[in-house]
Amino acid sequence: MKKCYHFFLVIVFFSVLTVPLSVQGQSSEETLSKYANGVVTILAWDNNRNKVGEGCGLVLADNLIAIPYHFVSQATEAEITSSSGKRSKVEALVAVDRLSDLALVRLKGKLDVKPLPFGGTDHLTTGSPLAVLAEVNGQIIITSGEMQDWLEIIKDKLKLMSTSMSLEKPTSGAPIFDDKNEVVGIALVIDSGVKCGVPIESLLTLNRSERGLDLKSASKEVYFDTAEGSYLAGKTACLLNEPAAAIRYFEKYVKLKPDEAEPYLCLGRCYYQLNDFANSYNSYNRALQIKPDDAQGLYGLGLNLIRQKNFKEATEILEKALARGLKAKEALFELASAYEELKVYDQAAVYYQKYVQSEPEHPWNGWFKLAQAYQKNNEVEKAIEAYRQALKLRPEDINSNYNLALLLAASRQYTEAEQAYKKLIELNPRDSVFYYNQIIQMYDQAGLYENALEAVKKIIELNPKSEVAVYNLGIMYFKLNRLEEAAKTLNDCLALNNEYTSAWYNLGLVYSKMNRHKEAAEAFKKYTELAPEDPSGWLNSGLEYMLLKNFEQALPHLERAVKLKPDDPMAQYNLAITYINLNDNYSAREVLKVLQQLDRNLADRLSRLIK
Repeated sequence: MKKCYHFFLVIVFFSVLTVPLSVQGQSSEETLSKYANGVVTILAWDNNRNKVGEGCGLVLADNLIAIPYHFVSQATEAEITSSSGKRSKVEALVAVDRLSDLALVRLKGKLDVKPLPFGGTDHLTTGSPLAVLAEVNGQIIITSGEMQDWLEIIKDKLKLMSTSMSLEKPTSGAPIFDDKNEVVGIALVIDSGVKCGVPIESLLTLNRSERGLDLKSASKEVYFDTAEGSYLAGKTACLLNEPAAAIRYFEKYVKLKPDEAEPYLCLGRCYYQLNDFANSYNSYNRALQIKPDDAQGLYGLGLNLIRQKNFKEATEILEKALARGLKAKEALFELASAYEELKVYDQAAVYYQKYVQSEPEHPWNGWFKLAQAYQKNNEVEKAIEAYRQALKLRPEDINSNYNLALLLAASRQYTEAEQAYKKLIELNPRDSVFYYNQIIQMYDQAGLYENALEAVKKIIELNPKSEVAVYNLGIMYFKLNRLEEAAKTLNDCLALNNEYTSAWYNLGLVYSKMNRHKEAAEAFKKYTELAPEDPSGWLNSGLEYMLLKNFEQALPHLERAVKLKPDDPMAQYNLAITYINLNDNYSAREVLKVLQQLDRNLADRLSRLIK
């Protein structure tokens, strides 16, 4: 049979470099393809000729083949096909390693095959180049990738290889080669996403010299329904972050072995990953019934309590987990979060601090949350420092920059606060007007009006037709006693919007301070037209007419002010003064009666003026 060679290469990306595909050298694929006669395929059937196993095997001798045990665990008949197309029946099941899902089978006749060269796994580390040589549908397929990690399935007994290779079920049982073109493992594809490698050392421990059992007479079982098979599949799936598969296999296992804590811990973790918090809680709780002080069980229970918003109990459980030696850095973060939800910000800060000190892989969130906890606890300087640490890790984070600016302003570090706001403008120019307004408000509250001018002018540059921005500039000039500039700017504002009530009111104040009382009176009069229910406009316009000694024109304005706010002693007093100047002492005395109830000092002053 003529074979076609297809080479499937897996590209693995890293942040610093890309590992070349031909990590074994330019001739690697060509070299590996020469070992094709060391790879076979297997089909296995049960007593009813139902197919129960299919995949690859690797040659140990011309009549001895290594395969995954689950291929033949139910089989009464199996057939091996070599890469040249020759076939042979499986005669005997020679040896089985149920923990590793491995088996040796002996053939009835010899095939045109050649044993593969075996190596070892001691030299394999993360990033070590690997390749799988498989036969699928009559084609030799080479899949390249890398070693990712070791998966500890059973402590001191079994570990499997996690790789970057994308393997399909038909490649299960195929040899895994290292960059020396030596077999270092056997591919095992248990389920979609549950793919690994069994190290060659597990295979080499099998006894090749046993006569074995006739395949038909060997006991039959569904391997992945057994304790060994369901544990292997469940633990592998759990470690590979395939929670649905892990749950499916471990639920089988705990029915067979209900008194072991570890499977319940894995179930708790996997249910949690799938947001099934009820089953996760129950699984962790069951693990703790078996092993009450287990730190991982306590941690998992605490996480579920947090998701149930039972923060008080969660803090108690997580504290206990840490006291029992829990090493999970994230537990410190979760405990801090629970205290934060309880508004116990000092304790939240303690654990966020421990979290960042533990040197987590991604520390930014820890510094950010630590800063927030200090901020909520009114520890301003500590919050400022924590935000600065967060910004070292993520300089462009808007929230950190904004909160830092607020805290710097609150602690009167105005120059640094302004720099922080300006950085925000660079990072987020769309909201620049908002940040310039923050600068204005900061300096306005501090009484540093000169410092606010630049920000006000920047807003006007961005939006020259904004009456609000022009108005704010006028107010800043007014507060700086730059009255001519204030009057001009407020008039500019009114040119943009002649019905801007606040501009008319403040223009009146500016003109009054400039002793331009006629213009002030006109400005206040315009204000009263726009805001007729505000007594302050009527009072101020009345006062300006009084300063102009136009008491007849002042009178209706002051009467209106008193009508709108009869409990204003200043309005009552000035109304009485106007009556006196209009020779209406009777009305002045009536006002005096009211003023005596509102302000005795003003009433006494008024009584001395009434003839």
